Amino acid sequence: MNQPPKALWSEPWRDVAPPELVAALSALGHSRQLVDGELLYARGDCSQDLIGVRSGLIRMIGSTADGYEGLLGLYRAGTWFGEVSFFDALPRPADAYAVGATEVLIVPAERLREALDRNPVWYREFARVLCHKLRVALVHIESSFLPPPVRVALRLLDLVEAYGRTGADGVELDLVLPQEDLARMLGLTRQSVNKELRVFQAQGWLQVRRGRITLSAPDALRRFVHEAGGGALL
Repeated sequence: MNQPPKALWSEPWRDVAPPELVAALSALGHSRQLVDGELLYARGDCSQDLIGVRSGLIRMIGSTADGYEGLLGLYRAGTWFGEVSFFDALPRPADAYAVGATEVLIVPAERLREALDRNPVWYREFARVLCHKLRVALVHIESSFLPPPVRVALRLLDLVEAYGRTGADGVELDLVLPQEDLARMLGLTRQSVNKELRVFQAQGWLQVRRGRITLSAPDALRRFVHEAGGGALL
């Protein structure tokens, strides 16, 4: 049996998921290749499969009736999504698109439910993931009441925690993140996000180069958040 790459496991599953569950997901799933911009599934689709990203990136987009689009999440290699529809059997809540060439592992819902019914202790692992994601969502909701500079700083620190890579100039966000996408994450305009990034860059706290962001002084950014009243969300 082929073992899934460890990259399929991310916090909070990494290093705590039973190896039997890891092997089961690999055995039950099948790979699908996506090209840049390809729709994996649309909001309202009835699919309930669990999906892991093996390579590339998935953008989760939510939209309102008046056409506003919000970036709900970015899923790179090492992340899973789709648990909500898997467990509540309701339609997909958002659109999922590939960014660049992307490979996903699709675990059919019915086969996974049969495996979980045979091994009910595995439900604990999914409960752990769902609770983790709920906590993240609650933090993002609470942060929406803070001033824009603090919201931008918090989201950058959050993204670097998940996707950071230490380099010579600081902690680089190992993810191409256009300012438009960052603005959609925060419910702000691109202009306001650009303004805050320029202020942080002038302070020497970060660098922006070709769509990539490096936190030159993450501790200074954390102090800024604390002093502005957002320390409880770090």
